[in-house]
Amino acid sequence: MGLSTVRTTGDWETALINFLSDFGSLTTFSQEVAAATDVNGTTWKDLLDKSTLTKNTRILAFKVTVAGSWAGKAKVRIVDGDGDKIWPSGDEVVEDTDFVSATQYTLADAVMIPALVGYKVQFRSSNVGDGAGDTLQLNNLDIVSFG
Repeated sequence: MGLSTVRTTGDWETALINFLSDFGSLTTFSQEVAAATDVNGTTWKDLLDKSTLTKNTRILAFKVTVAGSWAGKAKVRIVDGDGDKIWPSGDEVVEDTDFVSATQYTLADAVMIPALVGYKVQFRSSNVGDGAGDTLQLNNLDIVSFG
């Protein structure tokens, strides 16, 4: 690489560095993994409980894998630490309608969660008969933490 291709920090990079410095810490990118061993029919069950956060968090994408002999379809939502739904705008996202098992699902808009609020990823089945032996694996929950 010649000297002509080396460049100095531009205005947008400087603004980004200043923005991150104002938060007092660096941004981290991570993935969460969790498994629920038994479905409880149509009752919401926690798949991942992050009720206590130390940093503000943005959820960008997830991948869930259905295992066992589900009669129904997996349904997923995100609630805050108090159990109030924060995503999606409707009641839930549904397997084979909104997402496909074992395939990464990117949220249209990242879900912003303040550190003091926390979140839980919950799931249930569309069939009341699903239960013991029917599992859901959260393979990737892509998050960005900052602050």
